[in-house]
Amino acid sequence: MGRDDFKVRLQPQDVAGQKNPNYRNAAKIFIHPTTFAQGGFTTAYLCNVETDGPSRWEAVAWPAPDKNVANNIISVSRIFQRMAGLELGQIARVTPGNGPVPDAGVVLMKEITDADATPLPPSEQTRWQYYLESRLELAEYIMAGISFDEVVLNGSRRSFIVTSVNGRTSSVAKYAPGSTVVQFSDDEVNKTGGKLEVDRLPGMARQIDELNDFFDDFNVEFEGYTTPTYSCGIVIHGSHGTGKSMLLDRIVATNWGRVVRLSYNDKPSAIQTYFKTALEQRSPTIILIDDVTKLIGKDQSGRQAMIETIGAGLDDLANKARQQNMRPHVLVVTTCLDFLNDIPHALQRPGRFEEHIALPIPDAAGRKEIIRFHKPTFAADVFDQYVSDLGDRTHAYTGADLRKVLYRATKAWRKRVGRPSITQPLTWEDVTKGLHEVRPTAMHDINLKPPTVRWSDIGGYEDVKIALQRVLRKPTGPRAKMSKPPKGVLLYGPPGCSKTMTAQAMATESDFNFFAVKGGELLNMYVGETERSIRNLFKRAREASPSIIFFDEFDSIAGSRSGPGGGGGAGGAGNSVQALTTLLTEMDGFERIGEVFVLAATNKPELLDPALRRPGRFDELIYVPLPDAKAREAIFAAKARELQFPDGVDAAELARHAEGYSGAEVARICDKAFWDAGDDDDDDEDGQQAAPMDVLLAAIRKTPKLVTQDMLFHYAQWQERFKS
Repeated sequence: MGRDDFKVRLQPQDVAGQKNPNYRNAAKIFIHPTTFAQGGFTTAYLCNVETDGPSRWEAVAWPAPDKNVANNIISVSRIFQRMAGLELGQIARVTPGNGPVPDAGVVLMKEITDADATPLPPSEQTRWQYYLESRLELAEYIMAGISFDEVVLNGSRRSFIVTSVNGRTSSVAKYAPGSTVVQFSDDEVNKTGGKLEVDRLPGMARQIDELNDFFDDFNVEFEGYTTPTYSCGIVIHGSHGTGKSMLLDRIVATNWGRVVRLSYNDKPSAIQTYFKTALEQRSPTIILIDDVTKLIGKDQSGRQAMIETIGAGLDDLANKARQQNMRPHVLVVTTCLDFLNDIPHALQRPGRFEEHIALPIPDAAGRKEIIRFHKPTFAADVFDQYVSDLGDRTHAYTGADLRKVLYRATKAWRKRVGRPSITQPLTWEDVTKGLHEVRPTAMHDINLKPPTVRWSDIGGYEDVKIALQRVLRKPTGPRAKMSKPPKGVLLYGPPGCSKTMTAQAMATESDFNFFAVKGGELLNMYVGETERSIRNLFKRAREASPSIIFFDEFDSIAGSRSGPGGGGGAGGAGNSVQALTTLLTEMDGFERIGEVFVLAATNKPELLDPALRRPGRFDELIYVPLPDAKAREAIFAAKARELQFPDGVDAAELARHAEGYSGAEVARICDKAFWDAGDDDDDDEDGQQAAPMDVLLAAIRKTPKLVTQDMLFHYAQWQERFKS
């Protein structure tokens, strides 16, 4: 017997019939320490095992822990004995192998559950793969023949056996986190290989067509293409509730390939391995990143490293596509809210995420498709009418919002009918309750719902009301095609003259969604944040159209670029200039004129940049003066009702004495008058409490007028200069 010849015996710890073995020593060959050193073996390196037959098997060399064993004996596991066809006491030749144990890539496994067992459903396949990978991690060294018998997962009992590692049946490999993946070899279990095509979804016809066009290029050679798209990655972006995650699920349901989901706790090294393994596999792989900002968001500490890792993975895929003139079968899909803001420029380069599909908030037709898709239990004779009415009334509602409305309506139905019955359909009253409880997603965050203010609540200002009503009217007949409504209206005038209240009434009466923001709130000291806020505001307004954007204190972001402090210097002036430029760009970029309307208010019109008055921007300039007698009387009457003034208050008389006061000053006079009613100055000569009219008149006399004649003259001059 030569130096390399050894007698075979079983490892002492390898007990027959062991339940749930961990297989940590399954691939190890234990050799006497002295012989191990003299034979040139290295711990945890490969060794080769041969017998008289033509086959040669790989194993992991390991020094035996028991030095009392003869130096010409090797200890093997039952699995290795069975796989290599060894008999106990047989002579086997063992020699050092070729270096360290390689990492395991694809581990092919086959289900060996009883034949009468139910086949593994496709929906459970990924879960079993992850579980078996965790069992292989415990084994550390993986070889063909390792079996997991009667494993229970989610109530299902199944058995599996490893048939090959890295495509070979006689090799051994080491488990590597992120690199080692399990695939099933049984055709009945392995349901991958489906066609990469997503079926139609309600409200997404155009987007699904674009997505399938991108998928089609995975099955063609780029021969003859002028500018082929080698990128294997695509971004699906849109607001919350537009269907991004649902679309990812539909892509998974195609069963085109194995699915790998990247999560926020994955390290760059693991993601690098995912891409490498997917590229080396022969079967297709789908890599999904749901909400990429969890990995590369601006608040993530390892953002730059993650961007570089994902970019490098996409580059490797694109380079492979160039080499073989055909995309490798690796699809990378990610989602985010906004492509331009959430995907860094480094990942927008050609070969990376250059393809993107936007999922908009559905229009009326799309909303009706979505409602029909959910099959609400309306009565048959009113089904079409209810679907049409609900679709028309749900501006800015996403698909998720519509589902919530129907869910809330169903809850109201159950509460109304008591015991659910299919004979009692959903009524419009139930739907109305659902609408009251669900606010459209696009109106969250910075979007403000205005108070219900109507034109009748604003006394006077008839000229202003008529001008604004004329702006939003929709011509009918031949005039509808012969004119376009203005994009914006500027309200200017003294402070406290109901400009904000007028904007609220305009939104209420028009039934438009209302976005209100003070100009100063948009200014941010960090470079680019002010412009980002303005772009997001207009994006939200377009998604929630028809809508009104109301800028209060407009001069804070739209000051003249040539006036004092208007240069592009540092600090607030520079921010204001950038804000103005972004604002002008957004107003010029309206695609659907008439569906987004800009309303602005300022006390300082002379500070505004002249570019805002160019046709196609703020086409209407409306002066909101001090309230006239009728308006002042309406304010006094409203405050009298609100504060429950005593009888005897003459609103008309008070309005006559309050000439020259702004609406805000008139309201403050009412608020403050009776607060100070206990002061001595408000008592009559006999020490009795003064009459309510006397108290209010005294308050008027005590209150100074903040709007001077010089200010009114200045407004008149500016009005005359830019009068439409």
